[in-house]
Amino acid sequence: MRPPKSADRFLSWFCQGKLLEEVKGDLHESYRIERAHKRRWHANMIYWYEVLHFLRPFAMKGKRKNSKKTIMYKSYLKFAVRNVLKHKATAIMNVLSLGVGIACFIFIFIYLKGELSYDRFHHDADRIYRVVIDFVDSNQRRLPDATTPPALAPALKRDFPEVASSVRLYPNWGRKFLLGASNNNKFHEEGLIYTDSTFFDVFSFPAIYGDTQNALAYPDQMVITRSAARKYFGKEDVVGEVLTMYGGKNETFRISAVLEDVPVHSHFKFDFLLKISRQNLEQDWGWYNYYTYIKLSPGADVANLEVKFQPFYESYQNEQENHNIIYSQALTDIHLKSNLKWELEANGDMNNVYIFAILAVFVLVVSCINYLNLTVAESYKRFKEVGIRKVFGAYKKSLIALFMIETLLIISISLVVGSILSELLFKYLGEILGREISLLQPENLGIFLGICLVVLVTGIIAGLFPALHLSSFKAALAVKGIFNRAGRSALGLRKGLLVIQFAISAFMIFGTIVVYRQLQYMKNADKGFLPEQVMVIENAKSIKNQEAFKTELLKVANIPAASLSSGVLGGLNWTRTLGYPDGFVMNLFDIEPEFIETMGLEFVTGRNFSRERPTDVQGLTIVVNETGLRELGMTHEDVGKSLPLASQNDSITTYGKVIGVVKDFHFTDFKKEIKPFAFFYRERPMDYLNLKVSAGNLSETLVAIEDIWYDFTDGIPMKYTFLDQTFADLHAREKRLSDIILCLTILALFIAFMGMFAIANMTVKDRLKEIAIRKVLGASVTGISNMVTKKFLLLVLVANVIACPVAYFTMQKWLEGFAYRTSLGLALFLVAIGSTLLVTWTTVGFRVLRAAFSNPVKNLRPE
Repeated sequence: MRPPKSADRFLSWFCQGKLLEEVKGDLHESYRIERAHKRRWHANMIYWYEVLHFLRPFAMKGKRKNSKKTIMYKSYLKFAVRNVLKHKATAIMNVLSLGVGIACFIFIFIYLKGELSYDRFHHDADRIYRVVIDFVDSNQRRLPDATTPPALAPALKRDFPEVASSVRLYPNWGRKFLLGASNNNKFHEEGLIYTDSTFFDVFSFPAIYGDTQNALAYPDQMVITRSAARKYFGKEDVVGEVLTMYGGKNETFRISAVLEDVPVHSHFKFDFLLKISRQNLEQDWGWYNYYTYIKLSPGADVANLEVKFQPFYESYQNEQENHNIIYSQALTDIHLKSNLKWELEANGDMNNVYIFAILAVFVLVVSCINYLNLTVAESYKRFKEVGIRKVFGAYKKSLIALFMIETLLIISISLVVGSILSELLFKYLGEILGREISLLQPENLGIFLGICLVVLVTGIIAGLFPALHLSSFKAALAVKGIFNRAGRSALGLRKGLLVIQFAISAFMIFGTIVVYRQLQYMKNADKGFLPEQVMVIENAKSIKNQEAFKTELLKVANIPAASLSSGVLGGLNWTRTLGYPDGFVMNLFDIEPEFIETMGLEFVTGRNFSRERPTDVQGLTIVVNETGLRELGMTHEDVGKSLPLASQNDSITTYGKVIGVVKDFHFTDFKKEIKPFAFFYRERPMDYLNLKVSAGNLSETLVAIEDIWYDFTDGIPMKYTFLDQTFADLHAREKRLSDIILCLTILALFIAFMGMFAIANMTVKDRLKEIAIRKVLGASVTGISNMVTKKFLLLVLVANVIACPVAYFTMQKWLEGFAYRTSLGLALFLVAIGSTLLVTWTTVGFRVLRAAFSNPVKNLRPE
């Protein structure tokens, strides 16, 4: 009647050797008693229960071996907690400063992790490339463009075995598509892309319903996202349902697959995919309106492939000479490293990633410096504690362990506070970031744990010096409270740390001011026209009788001008090669004569288009900007003359006429120089209706416009925007940079403010008796205040001397990315220096004045 061997082996594994024999004997005896009147399985269960019941801490192996260390570390933890509770003010300052620094660090690096992860969700993302072309004009200037001809993608797949698959994208190009599941459920949509059946061979957008392999095999098939399915049908599984595209002729499409919503970290977004059905595109090498992507075969080298691109491209061109340059971009580089014309969406900027990362590190360093400063300053109060511990036999390594446990306790609390603060920052700054972010999102947990590890290591390194410094005091001097050489060196360290702390703060203040000034410059600079109070109706083609519609709108009191156009200044425009004998790329779109007045464009010479002149709507009769006139090689004297403006080859030359020249105007962001622009007058329906709207009673005006709209469109929703918002969107990236830098600068100043206040408070406390004696001897409050404050002001001044040249060089490099930029004058340096000096004078001066006005008898009474 032996008990289960497995239970005995388990008992032998965990039980201490000196207890094992006695315990096993008692258990075996109990088992025999139970076995005498119970079945074997029942007795075995009871035996297992008794073995597990004996799994107690006192009986486990190794417990005694580590008990002394465990007791020691428990006592250290108790001392650390008691010290934190004893010095609440210092602990709160440490936790707040470290917590704010950690929150900024987490906030920025989680955001940057998202920026760096664009398009990496695709399978084999490292094998996917976008092929683009730089146009080279007669002046040998490279004009980078993301668009390519439609024949390029199939030719790449056909001619290069290294290309496993290729696909074309043809976006909406500013158009609104009216889609509906029924006559009562219709919406205008922008997120519609025409593409090839090979779309899912290149990209990995997962389907939740349907089969993506054959989802775009036929022209009447449509792929939609989960959100679109819910919007139109109120459910997700809509495979086989029908959506109608309303227009000149209504087209119906059967839904073949439903995809997950496009991830936020994709450089292009869509809700609807349709198959490209245009004919003869495989032979079209002159229509640059498509985007080309390729996926390489496993093991293919893109560098070896790219050297073959230029001869391949030139072999398909009809021109005798072609200097355009074709090359590829890695898919994962597009968001941060590409800034071409006609990007599918506004991209980020790798330079901003570097700036944010540096600022995050700066704020964390300021926090750690603040902690180090406060801890070193507090160390003088613990001289006697260290001395007594050494007298009673404490070793240096045990003292280091004690102080490091205190450091870990503060850092752990700060990490919790910082995590909560960062989550609040994500919540309240989501609009600035442009997307919702949370630490609780699964994709962010890994980076969050990594950041926690970095913060802990950084905090431990920051706390190591105070631990070594405190443990190095000599016992006899420490008990007497006498400073030794280490104490004097610590005072020098505190001053050096304050200089570094405020140098970083001054650098951030300077950078914030420069970014803000550049934004204000771009906002207030003369754009060459008046985008304010211009309302653009984006789906004007929904109106069957546009002229009658305009006539009704102009009857509204607050609409002095209205005009049609085929593009938007600051938004969509087209391009065409003009110039004779050497061509260049001219930006252009069609307008009505009233457009010039509506936009407030100013004529330099010549005249506007006229409805009374039939020739104005024919051929190359154009109005250009000043840059366009120069690029055409013309002068003001040539305006109104018929001259050669384009040539297809040596035998065919097209004549045209520049009838007017308007002042140069900005239609892109300020990073690019003003490009040539031309307006054509055409009498046909156009996509955009531009309205000049008076500022007064804007809400009533909008209601009146919508009423007229619905009378002319049978209830189709009206889509509109204001032109000044379009220009604000061009500078959204810089606005986001400015807002984040401003927040980080305020937080860095807050940390520096707390550190300065704490150091000043300790300095004044150490000199209370000196201040009291000076006051008794007749010193003035101003004199006492200046005596203490000037030392801090001198340190901050040194910090600014260090920071300003570095800040000037850094921000000058940043401004070089703008063709039109503000200047860095002396006033910027004065503001940055003045800000840090003001913070110092306020924090230190407040504490010194409080001590100077106090009753000297109270401070001298202990003597």
